Amino acid sequence: MSNLSFAIAQEAKTKIDPQVNILTMINVLTPIDGDQDALIAQLELALERTMVHEPGFISGNVHRSLDSKHVVNYAQWQDKASLDAFIVKLQAGKAPEMAKVFTMAKPDFHPYAVQSSHLRLN
Repeated sequence: MSNLSFAIAQEAKTKIDPQVNILTMINVLTPIDGDQDALIAQLELALERTMVHEPGFISGNVHRSLDSKHVVNYAQWQDKASLDAFIVKLQAGKAPEMAKVFTMAKPDFHPYAVQSSHLRLN
């Protein structure tokens, strides 16, 4: 984790709470050329340089599959309108770091609302 990522993580942590009305985007990315490391590096760059500055963006988390075949981006947005505004920006070519992620991988993404969260009791 870079120093920038660590600093950001210290200020705003992802919270999974069904009582909070936020939009969760879960994007499963399959690297086109099989290079999971390069995809992760590009996604982290996009999160650090672009996404953390986007209005309505709350958090982004990068998960590496242990079989090296996928990368998951678990992102939280204040609402669908904020996400839609970013998509317009992305399609207009104004978010090149994130656009590059989508040239490196086949995305499968869907919006979600947290239904429930369960924690271990001891």
